[in-house]
Amino acid sequence: MYQFRDPIHGFIEVSEQELKIINSAPFQRLRNIRQLATTYLVYHGAEHTRFGHSLGVMHLTSRVFDSIVQKNPLLFSDDVEQNEKKIDFYRQILRLIGLTHDLGHAPFSHASEKLFDKSRKHEDYTKEILFNTEISEYINEIGNIYKEKYGDDYEITPELIWMIYDGKDVTNEKFIMPDFLFLKSFMDGELDCDKMDYLLRDSHYCGVTYGTYDLNRFVSTLTVYKDTKYNTLQIAIERGGIQALEEFILARYFMFIQVYFHKTRRFLDKTLVDSLSELLPNGKYPTDINEYLTWTDTKVLSLISNSESNTVQLFKSRIVKTCVYETTAHANKSDNSKFRIILKLLTNEYGDKIVSDSVDKEAHKLLPTLLSSKDDSGKGIMIIDDATKEVTNIMDESIILGSIVQPISIKRIYAEKSISQKVIEKIKELQMD
Repeated sequence: MYQFRDPIHGFIEVSEQELKIINSAPFQRLRNIRQLATTYLVYHGAEHTRFGHSLGVMHLTSRVFDSIVQKNPLLFSDDVEQNEKKIDFYRQILRLIGLTHDLGHAPFSHASEKLFDKSRKHEDYTKEILFNTEISEYINEIGNIYKEKYGDDYEITPELIWMIYDGKDVTNEKFIMPDFLFLKSFMDGELDCDKMDYLLRDSHYCGVTYGTYDLNRFVSTLTVYKDTKYNTLQIAIERGGIQALEEFILARYFMFIQVYFHKTRRFLDKTLVDSLSELLPNGKYPTDINEYLTWTDTKVLSLISNSESNTVQLFKSRIVKTCVYETTAHANKSDNSKFRIILKLLTNEYGDKIVSDSVDKEAHKLLPTLLSSKDDSGKGIMIIDDATKEVTNIMDESIILGSIVQPISIKRIYAEKSISQKVIEKIKELQMD
């Protein structure tokens, strides 16, 4: 086994075969993809990358999986030998999904995804990297080890990794229900390992405490909920972990409000995208995977440093307009109507010296449809009482979480600094009328 010393999780162990993936060119590229886009221009410590995050997610998938399996020893089969094979097989699959899930990110991560061609997403690039680069070969090597160890049914392939991660091809004869949907939830759900890592990692590097929570307690209270009626398995939490869960969900909520949707970061992201649209061939990222993999933060910043474009100069000089108006974090219809009126009047008077920004995001997936303990979607967070085995939904247990169900919706207006004070006075006049 090989080890990486990680600032969040301590030593992260990887196998020789996993190390081949990590040492590959597509994975090493993640060293040059910032996790939080232009946030480093606001929180100067936020220079961390998708490389460390991917290692952290891989580590957490197996840690959470081990914790759950320890409490549910015959989780996948009543046959002890068969169950042990599946545990080993699924654990490796989860580690590979965690390790490779962010391979397709563009420079500056989510910030520049607007420059993808048509409806393309970073997951589409991830799929191509899995299938059409050296990483495919290394995954197949791991698959052959499991095939020789346990038989043909235990072969791991890039196609299998993608099938589980994507989770859409449920009618495929190779899609094992409910096991594969359960594995998918480790990367896509309210309790997923992706969130577990990035909250702590982002908080650490930004120098804030908004995203901190008790990871050890949280993981130790995770278990599984089996619904025999609907043939589902889902990650659940013991009643003793409710406070750790509340802390985890609130941490994500606060990170969105204070960091991810920070007014200056949002404006800088927009300026970056405007700059990139001029620098990229045809204003879009290439669709050819080999060409796409040459694009990194380093390449973008090099192009920006050599450009004399007026748009690019704004980003190079970190010229930021002043936020002169902002709604509450959960703007309602009345707030939105007021915002539109003010924006229209200001734009008519000051023209392109005024710009706006809208943020609409669910900070979590606890939608009203999931509030009932009768929920059978497989997406609710189920609470299991150790003693009585009673099962309830988190929204029946937590008063705190019930208060932040509404999506985050923030509307902002920015003005050039030279007129910002005049615009603020104008807004005050408009609000008094």
